[in-house]
Amino acid sequence: MNRKVMAILLVSVLVLLGAGAFTAVRLLNPPESNDLPAGAQVFEDVYDDGSGSPVTVKTVILPATELPTEEFAAGGVFLRQEDNSYFVGTGSTSVNVQIENGEPQVAVDHSGPEVEVVVTQGTIFYEDITEVSFEASESKEQTLQQAVRQVDPPTDLQGGASITAWGERRGDRVVATLIVFAETR
Repeated sequence: MNRKVMAILLVSVLVLLGAGAFTAVRLLNPPESNDLPAGAQVFEDVYDDGSGSPVTVKTVILPATELPTEEFAAGGVFLRQEDNSYFVGTGSTSVNVQIENGEPQVAVDHSGPEVEVVVTQGTIFYEDITEVSFEASESKEQTLQQAVRQVDPPTDLQGGASITAWGERRGDRVVATLIVFAETR
């Protein structure tokens, strides 16, 4: 390896070690698999196991029975809220959380377009309350059943929350009939 590559690797390792607890959550496009039902979510989570070595855990979350079985209109990572609209980054998404001085620092990225999800008085909200432990699986893979509860519309979602919306899609806008959200895991 040349010196430039070695220097980049060394800096990367030092940044990882200096950041303390490090969690990167990446919502992957669900794999084309006959084994997974429509709406299944696949996450790849990377965390520091305390030794400075990153550990990857793959988590598959099967959709809750309360949710529609048809394809959702928009899904991705929450970016911001303006009035009655939630703006969602779509495509391959990543949420990186680093703890600095005891405070979480969240960085959000997405590869697809930004979609506006418009909320009406009739929009139903569910909060995803699925218990996920990234360190629980020895095999580094786990499949979980999604658990949701109906709630009032959130007013203070944090950047990086996951949002899935069903409703009528018109270009880069969805008029939502149902929204499921999960705070950063």
